[in-house]
Amino acid sequence: MGVRVSVNFTSEFGQITDGILAGFVTGQNKAAERLLALSASEVPMDDNGTLLASGQVDPAATPGDDASVVYDAPYATRWHEDGALVDSLGRRYAGNSDFQNGRKSHYLSDPALKNADELGKIIATEASRG
Repeated sequence: MGVRVSVNFTSEFGQITDGILAGFVTGQNKAAERLLALSASEVPMDDNGTLLASGQVDPAATPGDDASVVYDAPYATRWHEDGALVDSLGRRYAGNSDFQNGRKSHYLSDPALKNADELGKIIATEASRG
C-alpha cells in the first residue's frame, strides 16, 4: 500500500510581472511630468516665454520605452548648454549667461540630477502598485 499525492501549482507570475511593468511605465510618465514641473522654475525666460511654453513630456507607451522631457524652441540646446562658442559670423560668446530671476543654463539636467531620488521613488511606487 502506498500514498500518492498530486500537487498542481498554478502561477500568475505573468499577470504579476505585466502589472509591475505597466506600473513602471506609469511611474516613468509621472516622473517625467514631475521633472517638467521642477525644470520650469529654472528655464531661462525669453521675451514671450517661448522656451518655457515649449516644454512637454513625450510619454512612454509600453515597457521598454523611455519617457522624455523635451524643450523644443530653436535655442533650447544653446541655452541649456550655454558654453563658450564662436558663431558663424565669428562673434564670440563667453557662455555661462546670467539669466534673470535665478533662471539658468542646465535647466533640465540639474533638476534631474538634484531630484534623482524623488524621481526614482515615483517610478518605484508606481511599479509596486502593479
